[in-house]
Amino acid sequence: MSKSTLLSASDTQQPLHRSPLLGNNSDCENQYYQSVQQYIDIVLQTGDAQHSTNKQPNLLTLGQFGFADGHEILLLQSAIEYKNQQQANNTQNRVHLVVFAKQPINRQQLEQTWSQQGILSLNHPLVEQANTLLNTQIAAINGCQRLTLNHTRLIVDVYYGEPLKQLKTIATPQCQRIQHWLALPDTIQSEHRDHYFNPAVLWQCGRLSLDDASVYIAAKDSLTETTMQTISKQLSQCGFNTRTITTQITQKLIDDIAIAERHALTHQLKQQFAHNPTPKSINDNQPIAIIGGGIAAASLALSLAQRGKNSIIYCKDAQLGQGASGNKQGAIYPLLTPENGPLSQFFQQAFLFSRRQIESLVSDGFTIGHQWCGVLHTGFDERSEVRLTKIINGQNWPAEIALAVDSKRASQLANLDINKSGFYYPLGGWACPFEFAQAAIAKAQTLAKVTVVYNSHIKGIETASQGWQLFTDNAEHPIATHQQLVVASGAQLTDYQQTKQLQITGFRGQVSHVPAQGELAHLSTVICANGYLTPQHNNLHCVGASYVKDPQHLEFCPQEQHGNSLKMKQSFPHSNWPNDIDVSNNDARVGVRMVSRDHFPVMGCATDVEELFNRYGIQQQSKDKPSLWQHYWQTTPAPIYEGLYVLGGLGSRGLSSGPLVAECLAANLCGELSPLSLELQALLSPNRMWLRKLLKGKALI
Repeated sequence: MSKSTLLSASDTQQPLHRSPLLGNNSDCENQYYQSVQQYIDIVLQTGDAQHSTNKQPNLLTLGQFGFADGHEILLLQSAIEYKNQQQANNTQNRVHLVVFAKQPINRQQLEQTWSQQGILSLNHPLVEQANTLLNTQIAAINGCQRLTLNHTRLIVDVYYGEPLKQLKTIATPQCQRIQHWLALPDTIQSEHRDHYFNPAVLWQCGRLSLDDASVYIAAKDSLTETTMQTISKQLSQCGFNTRTITTQITQKLIDDIAIAERHALTHQLKQQFAHNPTPKSINDNQPIAIIGGGIAAASLALSLAQRGKNSIIYCKDAQLGQGASGNKQGAIYPLLTPENGPLSQFFQQAFLFSRRQIESLVSDGFTIGHQWCGVLHTGFDERSEVRLTKIINGQNWPAEIALAVDSKRASQLANLDINKSGFYYPLGGWACPFEFAQAAIAKAQTLAKVTVVYNSHIKGIETASQGWQLFTDNAEHPIATHQQLVVASGAQLTDYQQTKQLQITGFRGQVSHVPAQGELAHLSTVICANGYLTPQHNNLHCVGASYVKDPQHLEFCPQEQHGNSLKMKQSFPHSNWPNDIDVSNNDARVGVRMVSRDHFPVMGCATDVEELFNRYGIQQQSKDKPSLWQHYWQTTPAPIYEGLYVLGGLGSRGLSSGPLVAECLAANLCGELSPLSLELQALLSPNRMWLRKLLKGKALI
């Protein structure tokens, strides 16, 4: 059997160094923190032993039940920093911690708690770690929030909500499974225990774990014999057992029956989402090729580099971020829906991750124009106001995500006369897309071998025995061949034979740059109404954008420029400040945004559409019951092009969604735990529009 350890305050084995949380606590609490320090030292040592064999990548994956006050994460941050400072060979190992907590806690609550505890005092040994964690702006939302700490050496996935619901659709990682689990004291209390220590939850934990994974149960007080017997029985049934931390384990025993049950769960989950093949883990050192040069391509290169993966980017322009990512200012905020369904939950996770990526790059010294000034969302006609009211009243939204404001408060936030109520996104704001793309690549080049081939307009791709061949204008021979290729080329996403049938559409958008003058210059938040308007940056505001389907050209358009000048006047007809919007300088930028009908980006294995329709043709000629074919499409992997992936369709929210979908693709390619559930990955899949019909028994044409 795999082992499970009771980590109690009475354990006497000494950790490698003293816990920074020791201080003016009760003896019991001091013993607890020292035992947690002991646990951290043990698991980091086992990680070192694993890495020294050179058989595993330098990533240690841990699991945790409960969040509590976040002290255990602070101790882990501190220990990782200490170990990396001690590394003689400059090998910086990575740690991935996955936390499941039923009760959500947000940044404001954490800050209040830590302030009362003195952790935020300037002389506290963990104040730096605490402020770093607070700066991630952790929010009280369901689903996964991916936090990157310790200069990306520590990844923390925080799942709020019922643990079983969260666990059930996490993809089983192909390589990096959880090696150790820690259950915090509150999770074993009678009022919370059933949410964590029940067979369904523990089996799912086993599915995500190594066969010989360890479980540690942290306790501040002595557990009753009955409680321990109950927990031990549940763990035993799922392939775990309990030991004291001081027990010398000379042989790791594995319960073959329990492991077989875990494998059966993995197979069951694969069958449930078989219609959406996810990228296979890449085990070689060959660079991954990326076609593109905007937010999607740069985000992917960065996420790959953070995992030590090399990449080659083929950019058609002389600089990065010259397509739709070339705007001076792009708004960052979540797309919410009244029912708070998968789309709404995805965008909450995604825009928060984008914030963290930008903050991380800026803290590393890279220049990205940005301002977390919030976003004020108002209606602009009767229909839009009804829609916005439904969103506001649809959920009890966390205040850090969005809050309703009356006209007086809206005017205070905007520092302008806003004569209507609205919805305010306090963590939103704006950032410069092309500066983000440039900073992401510059950072990636410090972590791995990342090459950018400029002025390389890839006109065609073909599969060959050696991999994917890339062709430029009128070239008889390929300029390069790569085993793994990601098409992340923005407006050119559908330019290739293999991707031309993707069900996304290009929309032309002209954004006008207007001088800061009069009342307009005082604008202090992004306004989203009929179009959007940003606060000034370098004495210019951005206002727009036009929205023209299937554009015939990308030249400056005077009619669209005039239309942009009217957007705020139409939205706020009783205010004077929109008259300060002057577009007469004809300063504007035009780009094409690729948009899907369901507003999700596109990410995953490239669909072999020709083969998909061949199979559908067989179905049309078959006399089998429709239900049999529905079962076939549900349980049979959809046809794909091996080694070819798609990343794009970001629409007008590339800054809000691009970094997270790129992170998900990178995690899949590296065999790590993904920040997005299998349900969300299926909704992002390039094949989703066709499979959605087939799974419902509907005709494709």
